[in-house]
Amino acid sequence: MNQQAEQVKQEATQHGMPLRRIMIAVDDSNASKQAVRFASRVAPRNADVRIVCAAGQPRAWQAGGAYTAGDAWLRESLAAARQELRQEAENTLEQAVAAFDGQVASVSGHVLNLTGESGAVVHALSAAASEWRADLLVVGARHQGRVKRWVDGSVSAALAVSAPCPLLVVPAEYEACAAPRFARMLLATDGSEASTQAIQAAMRLVEPRLALRAIYVVDRGSVTGGPVAAPGLEEALTGLGRRALAAAQTQLEPAGCTCETALVATGLMRDDIAHTVLRDAKEWNADLVVLGTHGRRGVARWLLGSVAQRAVEVTHLPLLLVGPCEG
Repeated sequence: MNQQAEQVKQEATQHGMPLRRIMIAVDDSNASKQAVRFASRVAPRNADVRIVCAAGQPRAWQAGGAYTAGDAWLRESLAAARQELRQEAENTLEQAVAAFDGQVASVSGHVLNLTGESGAVVHALSAAASEWRADLLVVGARHQGRVKRWVDGSVSAALAVSAPCPLLVVPAEYEACAAPRFARMLLATDGSEASTQAIQAAMRLVEPRLALRAIYVVDRGSVTGGPVAAPGLEEALTGLGRRALAAAQTQLEPAGCTCETALVATGLMRDDIAHTVLRDAKEWNADLVVLGTHGRRGVARWLLGSVAQRAVEVTHLPLLLVGPCEG
């Protein structure tokens, strides 16, 4: 029994360790600027920050087949275009790195060279974060933008289920407050192991004065095909929700923060879990929303991967998305 208790203590200590290695993906978009600003609020002073920016291939190179490698003028044009893209990436990195100067233990900028293959951005970011052993990957998200920008909403949504570490998504629409630190974190739970691991990861961002709110969403749309719920089923889900919230509160207690829990429900029509979570977060004035990304569908559980991806598409608040092995 003593050995088991010691193991639990060690796991709790590990999960409570601050996020030390933070990787931020940037481009020249407003979304990236917002991501850098928010990351500077959550990064501890002893953090190592690595900022990456992509230098893609020129369009003529991506098209392929139009010219042969023996065309000297084409080789020169492509070389000049690649150099211009790299210079733009380096300029973007310089501005982002300056935002952390003197605020963290170390900060560096690195250019990622992309291929013209589909999904290259997602693969490059995942590989870079894995190779560097990042504790957290930060990206901006926007719904529309110029082709030259590489961190867009589709990239963020894909990373939501493929990133090798917890993913922090900061939307372009987010307007950060003037406070130097974030103060209010909302955690959505469905009682699954994915939710437990998401909370474990979130605790690595917790500070003593942080206010916490854990919510369970009763998805009324999943228990009825019309405006009236099946008899007794919603009540059963409510009971399961209460148990999930009790478990979440127990898990959050070691943080020593003010913590509240709440049962919320989707609307009877034209509503979903992602919108309900974000609506509650906005009403509560949350700075950050936490979601697991690989739950399992069942009577009591959401399909968290779908919920997370949908949340990325519609959020106006920063999201911390945590996969099944990232706690």
